[in-house]
Amino acid sequence: MKFKCTLLTDVILNRKSATEGSRQTLDFIPGNNFLGIVASQLYKEDIDAGKALTLFHTGDVKFGDAHPSSKGVRSLKIPAMMFYPKLKQMAEECYIHYLVPDLSCERIKNKQLKQCRSGFYCFSPSEKKMEKVGVERSFAIKSAYDKQNRRSKDEMMYGYESLEKGSEFYFEICFNDQSEQYKEEVKNCLVKGNKRIGRSRTAQYGLVKIEEFDYEQVGSGSQRKENLVTVYADGRLIFLDKFGIPTFRPTAADLGVDKGTICWDKSQIRTFQYAPWNYKRQAYETDRCGIEKGSVFVVEISEKKSLSTVGYVGSFQNEGFGKVIYNPEFFLADAEGKAMYQFIEPASDDENDELDKTDALKINSSLLKYLRGRRDEESLINDVYINVNQFVNEYSSLYKGDDSFAAQWGTIRKIAMKYRGEDLKTEIKNYLEHGVAFDKWNRKTRKEKLIGFIETREVDRLQKEIVNLAAEMAKVCK
Repeated sequence: MKFKCTLLTDVILNRKSATEGSRQTLDFIPGNNFLGIVASQLYKEDIDAGKALTLFHTGDVKFGDAHPSSKGVRSLKIPAMMFYPKLKQMAEECYIHYLVPDLSCERIKNKQLKQCRSGFYCFSPSEKKMEKVGVERSFAIKSAYDKQNRRSKDEMMYGYESLEKGSEFYFEICFNDQSEQYKEEVKNCLVKGNKRIGRSRTAQYGLVKIEEFDYEQVGSGSQRKENLVTVYADGRLIFLDKFGIPTFRPTAADLGVDKGTICWDKSQIRTFQYAPWNYKRQAYETDRCGIEKGSVFVVEISEKKSLSTVGYVGSFQNEGFGKVIYNPEFFLADAEGKAMYQFIEPASDDENDELDKTDALKINSSLLKYLRGRRDEESLINDVYINVNQFVNEYSSLYKGDDSFAAQWGTIRKIAMKYRGEDLKTEIKNYLEHGVAFDKWNRKTRKEKLIGFIETREVDRLQKEIVNLAAEMAKVCK
């Protein structure tokens, strides 16, 4: 069963359980949030033990992770198998690491390949494209409340990063034959009324709307090498060894590939560790250590075999852990190992608007406002200097060698410091025509050149230009 989760308010899903330091939010919604919604309602109805065991504990029902979406397609975490050259973008050049024929050759070494690690992408197998999905976040600073003194508590300020309201996430719930009978009951628990997930649910955070929605998702493709199977981690993977201890080195059988051997030199693995919070017991549970989303295993097999498109492996499958995709389509590459899929950045809301990069950053940020202001100020000053230098270069010969005339430019500067706009134009003209040194201004077309300069200037920048011009011309006279 496929669902869409729309955030009606900001949602907080902390990456780590630590209460100090930077708090970052997850960029997806773990499946245990949806398991908790169903469990909280059914336990209130005195659900029997056998039914509860089937729904929530055995893995017969798998509550999948919700990923950000775009245009009706569920996105996937960028595969760790994709690399791009240093100082370049993924859209320019991207390689499938295990398909590069010779990683030690000089040409590949010089590229200094970097691993793709962050972001979610929607894959389009028919068009061989992958489009990045933006995950919008917000940040707010909060303070604990002192009820006794009716004010904020001292030394109790903290910041929350959250997923921004309005975002849409897609997820699925899988049932087997034993749990098929509970599909409608689980669906009703999710879609009836708005729900709350994440932290600070009693405050303004965590309100979501869940509805059934049939979205698209990527599947398996043609095998690039017949003796290799790629296993992509759609969800986080947790494996336990024979002693029940978490391990980062599963076997090929643990990945659902019998009679195979994992090629660790070709695989790309990233790991995670966190301690889940048990709300019912109000305590942290044992640390969970596992393999992060986007990791890729390459398994060598002795004989070609058919595998299902998607499978679940490892532990805690009821909470969305363990989902894998076998031989995904986006690992297709040419003979040099270059990815056949084209990377596309998110399109703007109005593609007809040709926006400047700075205009596209119209967000509520004091830093960006300050930087835009500084940029405009620097541009204005640059134009002023260009105009003043042009006047000095063309007409400096009219004023050179007259030391007494330098005082006239000092008077012009004083007028410019006192007036602006049209009033500045009027005052300078009056001084040139009726001042004590009007006869000096009438020589060598001095007055006409200065009035011509004033008349051709923009009113809003006239004051700055006259002040700078007067200072420069006083130097010329001396």
